[in-house]
Amino acid sequence: HVYFLVLTLEEALSYVTPPIYYASNASSSTTSTNAGGDSPIEVALWESFFDDVNGFTFDSIDPKPKFEKPQFNNSYVNVRYEEGVRSAFEVNICQVLNKLMGPDYEFSRWQDGSPGIPNFNCHYTIQLILCIENKRGLVLREISGRTFSEFYESSSKAKMVIQQIYNYMCNRQLQYGVLSTYEDHWFLRRPPETPSKLFVSSTLSSQSESPTVLKAYAYIAKQARASLPSPHPNVITVPDGEGSDATMQNTRITRSMVRKKEDSTQGSSSNDSANQPNQQNLGFADFEFKSLLGEGRSGKTLLCEFRGEKIALKTVDLYKASPDILKEMQKEVKIYKDLKDIQGKYIPKLVCYGYYEGGWCYVIGTTLVGTHLSNDKKITTQQRSKALKALKEIHKRGVLHNDIREENILLGSAGRMYLIDFGMADRPDPKKKRKLFEGEKLELSRLLDCYAV
Repeated sequence: HVYFLVLTLEEALSYVTPPIYYASNASSSTTSTNAGGDSPIEVALWESFFDDVNGFTFDSIDPKPKFEKPQFNNSYVNVRYEEGVRSAFEVNICQVLNKLMGPDYEFSRWQDGSPGIPNFNCHYTIQLILCIENKRGLVLREISGRTFSEFYESSSKAKMVIQQIYNYMCNRQLQYGVLSTYEDHWFLRRPPETPSKLFVSSTLSSQSESPTVLKAYAYIAKQARASLPSPHPNVITVPDGEGSDATMQNTRITRSMVRKKEDSTQGSSSNDSANQPNQQNLGFADFEFKSLLGEGRSGKTLLCEFRGEKIALKTVDLYKASPDILKEMQKEVKIYKDLKDIQGKYIPKLVCYGYYEGGWCYVIGTTLVGTHLSNDKKITTQQRSKALKALKEIHKRGVLHNDIREENILLGSAGRMYLIDFGMADRPDPKKKRKLFEGEKLELSRLLDCYAV
């Protein structure tokens, strides 16, 4: 017979997570990306957090012994990059907590329908309740025994890191978040009554026994599940009938909207067509986020309402993306404008674009025109012809799409076909464009043949 030690939830959460060790040739960079965004008006110490965790007994919720000893992976001894930190966090914290806390709680990399890409999220059933951001230990090494509120006052690096997780929390209207290097953890709270104030716990070491890391995460997840949303601090509720801006479709505005009229022309070319939107400094109140449509190399595409109109919003998290991705997004806007006369017919209409929430995200909004070719198993001969016609019209205006994939072909109503995603598009040399256009036409034709009836 094989016997297993059976533990209560409280006992299982008392196990200490194993350490990680960096390789001798690990990345020595101590920088973190500064992408702008809003900052909390105050960062203060969450003094009671450790006492609150230690004073909470999970056995009062589930006293029955039924858990095996947590299984950890002790092989993280040559970590070089941040992905190694994330892997250790996923295996030794997320997966362990998922087994202990039951099927309703899920700590994972599963992304939600809001801008930005936190490394991890915690969902209760399908509701997002907590976001978590990982950094390498070197990035926050200078904290040196201080509280994070003290570190924040003296370090630009601390300000950047806090700004990032704070913006993720605000845009999801979350009370709770976590910042982690795996070796150390800080637990964050934005009270609903003062949502621009951020409380940060003392440093919790991965080797702590009182409280343990597992119990601290389990506790904050329980608190997050029971908490009310914490509103976005830049949103003002306006009673119906008192809003003076006719473009507003809801009852909330941002404090920065008074500057929107001045900002809306920044970065736009002087010869833009009158029917094309100018670049705007967009904010949380401009959108009502619905769901995640897809993820790609450059970020996430979200289903949302923009001032009353449902759109697809392509977003890139500038805390995470390389500068090349931002250049692609800006080039895509230029291509859309070059193709303005076929917008709505062969490609979606450009609705909005610009920097979001102070610059930590860049977005492009287009009309919803259909579903991906990959979602439909077959297309008709007429639809095949219309897709080729769409590409022909794009080529006629001197543009090479340069990214022909089933994900970039949409099937619209009444048999319409659209091409999307012009981040890789280009205007080829006139001497080479005929050959390139013919090659791209053949590429699309072969792809469509796989779906044609």
